[in-house]
Amino acid sequence: MTEDINASVRGALAAGATEVIVSGGHGGNGARNVLVEQLHPEAILISGSTRKYRLQSIDSTYDAVIQIGYHARNGFGGVLDHSITARDVAEIRIDGKPIGEIGMNGLAAGWHGVPVVLVSGCDRVVRETAEWFPWAEGVAVKRAIGRHAALCLHPRRAQALIEEASTRALSNLQSMKPLRPDPPYRGEVQFKLTTHAEAAEDAPLVERVDDVTVAYRTDDIPDLLRTIRMIIRLGGTNQPSMVRGG
Repeated sequence: MTEDINASVRGALAAGATEVIVSGGHGGNGARNVLVEQLHPEAILISGSTRKYRLQSIDSTYDAVIQIGYHARNGFGGVLDHSITARDVAEIRIDGKPIGEIGMNGLAAGWHGVPVVLVSGCDRVVRETAEWFPWAEGVAVKRAIGRHAALCLHPRRAQALIEEASTRALSNLQSMKPLRPDPPYRGEVQFKLTTHAEAAEDAPLVERVDDVTVAYRTDDIPDLLRTIRMIIRLGGTNQPSMVRGG
């Protein structure tokens, strides 16, 4: 993972980037999965899980967002496909359209006028990228043959593709677009169990849509994304107990 990031940093610098901020976003190990001592020395790392946003510090001073090593949304058939949490969430929708983590990051960046220019992951992630960011580079470093199996490129080959695509994407910024749909926004979280929705509907201004789905309306994308994550965390507190019969 760190070497894939380094490849993208090299590509960005080759395209003329003057500052590269790396926001470690993978949730396992408290979002501390980037090996800082092996990170490219020109990069600055944001690490740890006690922060409000995956794209911490994003604002209008940035030129672009690159997403490295992402998974497809739950149900899209990619390697380890999930939407925030594989345990609880069946689907997240914005204005009726299914969305995963790459799209949510794109909305967060687009609110500030910043485009997503590249996403890397398996081939299903590249297909999902085309749905949300048809202008962006998609780099498939593996092909999914099951949720827990893939045909993988050699790391050096994968990193070469990431580096080349990063340079190409940032050299074509004029063709990139921020993802910013018109308000109002309606976000829905469809859980896997009714117990999750029962807990999540206790959040302020949240509407219970059906047995497993809750919704929230707002004119503000940061508010929408924060509330979706709060809904998911709240829903996850209500796990069914397992009782073995005698």
